[in-house]
Amino acid sequence: MTRRRDGQPFKFATSSSLVTVCGPRAGNAAELLEGVRTVSGSSIYHHSHQVYREWQAFGRPPVHDFGYWASEVLRERSLGEKLSMTDPTQYQDIRSFREALAGAMEEYLAARPLLNRCPPGGEFVFCESTSVIVDTGVVARDLGEFISAMGRVTNRSLYYHLFEARLRLKRPDNDFSIWLGEQMGEKEAAEEITRLDISVYTLEQIRARLLFILGQRQGLTPLALVRTLVQLPTDIVETIVTEVVNLPARTLNRLWERSPRELAQALGAEIKRWKGGNRQHGAG
Repeated sequence: MTRRRDGQPFKFATSSSLVTVCGPRAGNAAELLEGVRTVSGSSIYHHSHQVYREWQAFGRPPVHDFGYWASEVLRERSLGEKLSMTDPTQYQDIRSFREALAGAMEEYLAARPLLNRCPPGGEFVFCESTSVIVDTGVVARDLGEFISAMGRVTNRSLYYHLFEARLRLKRPDNDFSIWLGEQMGEKEAAEEITRLDISVYTLEQIRARLLFILGQRQGLTPLALVRTLVQLPTDIVETIVTEVVNLPARTLNRLWERSPRELAQALGAEIKRWKGGNRQHGAG
């Protein structure tokens, strides 16, 4: 079932960052606080939010630069914990996140008359980033095309639409939820996507959940969704198989009355069938 083609199409974009040093350096917690108070919002964004685009590469939960430097370089462990607990994804804009960071540091400094100083060369160097937005050329005019595109675009594109555009352009929600709600009339799907937490899931886990949410809204049966997914690039399919197995059983039971393992097995079987058919077609 294809839904609505009368709304504005969704144009997928992606972003890259140009990073420059913006001047201030901090050697202790008081200097870090001064920098946080005075640098540009672009610098605060660079040192906090961008880690959520790259964090799966580190093999550990994301820790923004402020928390990491305080703990690992300055050796102010309790300050590092305070800052790390200040999660940038839970704030609507850079200003409110900056205020929360500053408040945590002020509280810490009020109780610490003596401060550690970082070793020579370990100063916190404030940088800032400028985003370069590029049109990917991928366009979706209805829900079916959106599902197909969701399997082709990069993680950087997912990050841009789900997180970066909302913060930098001060939009009320992520781009996907806005388009689905306003252009496709998919209010329920939009609300489910809004609730996805980038600080908890990797971008590939979010991609898998997006596909399942949208497939259910499109009215796809589990087998139809599987047949759609197996046409995606192999590395994405393999990741989705892994994520399906790890989905809470109640999630898939609610959507398709299938357990994660049952759907993953169906996906694996369909991949083998599809690859076998392609080999036969190529040989004949």
